[in-house]
Amino acid sequence: MTGLLIFKIVVLSIGVLNSGLLIVKGDKGKIKNYFLGWSLLSYSVFFLVFILWYEADLILAYPHLLRSSSPLMFMAGPFFYFFVRNTLDRQETFKKSDWLHFIPALIHSVDLLPIYLMSSEEKLLLAQRILAHPYQLDVLASGFIDSFWVNSLRLLQVTTYFTVGIWLLVKNKKLHYGPTWIKNWLAVAVVLIGGINLGYFGFRVTFFVGFWNGVDLSSLQIYFSYLILFCVGVLSLYIHVNPERVFAESSKEDKDLTEDHNKNLKRNGTPSQDAISNGEKVIDEEFCFEPNEKICSELVHLFNSEEIYREKGLLVTDISKRLGVSVRELPHYFRYLFDSDFKNYVNEKRVDLAKERIEEGYLDQYTLEALGDYCGFSSRTTFFNAFKKKYGKSPGEFWKAFQEIGK
Repeated sequence: MTGLLIFKIVVLSIGVLNSGLLIVKGDKGKIKNYFLGWSLLSYSVFFLVFILWYEADLILAYPHLLRSSSPLMFMAGPFFYFFVRNTLDRQETFKKSDWLHFIPALIHSVDLLPIYLMSSEEKLLLAQRILAHPYQLDVLASGFIDSFWVNSLRLLQVTTYFTVGIWLLVKNKKLHYGPTWIKNWLAVAVVLIGGINLGYFGFRVTFFVGFWNGVDLSSLQIYFSYLILFCVGVLSLYIHVNPERVFAESSKEDKDLTEDHNKNLKRNGTPSQDAISNGEKVIDEEFCFEPNEKICSELVHLFNSEEIYREKGLLVTDISKRLGVSVRELPHYFRYLFDSDFKNYVNEKRVDLAKERIEEGYLDQYTLEALGDYCGFSSRTTFFNAFKKKYGKSPGEFWKAFQEIGK
């Protein structure tokens, strides 16, 4: 093996290992990395197998595995979309309909049955032909469906899922590419996954352009393969160098919500979720308050998933109507769940969101007034006072201090 070939194998192998790390620790932070791990795993295994089999010639030793990794590229796009969606929704699980996204991968597996059902001798002969022209793999070892249509659908699928993911992030103002964007794990992950997609897109398009015109463009394809390798390598390096950003801890409320939507937030001096489930009562000076498990879960969901605190002019009556709880009873839920009153908790969530956006580079593109408006504050003064009360600095001072740290 050449030094370059060994380097490619090492980089992609590390990519596979880091994919596992993202999957295992996927629910530990505010960015839901679980499905990003599966997306990166799909890419890394697909390209690693190509390198091992068709550049290191291992397919001659294992011809029965010919084309077995091909359906993986139909799975990378959906996994990236799940990553974006679940990060925005703050959840980790599949939805029932999510399995429909993998129908193209299943169809492609059926499409390759003629290859899978070949005898070992036939596969070995085919593998020898492919090794002479490895970049013509899809043409030499196609299934029922013409390779042009398979690859066109694959490129369309990857591009569509990535575009929809970007649109969702932009729509929810989660992407901010200013001077400090490199500190934002979500922005870094999107850029590098985009680079992998661009490399794959260029690799496939270049092949078919050359194939149709009878020109060998494999030298150009190599550069696109280097782009893929570079993005996988940088993504892996970032995970190891900046684990505190990749696996940044969520707030206590977020952790409890994502662990179990129906679990109550526990605090000293308050009863547990089991106490609610068992019908135990919490006595206060005004009346006998009996927390309702469903209402507790819905209230946490309103703040952590729907981010209702971002609504301007939000009132206790707005929350009580949404939950079907009396205005008199609702403050007890806030004290029970959050150890706070309505006004202070709303402001706390807003300033926490503002701090998070500042650290993601929001102010590199938008004004302080826009940030306050985004977080739900009705006036600049209220925003500044609430922020300074919690963090000891105005939003502007906090931003300047944050920029100084990054220099």
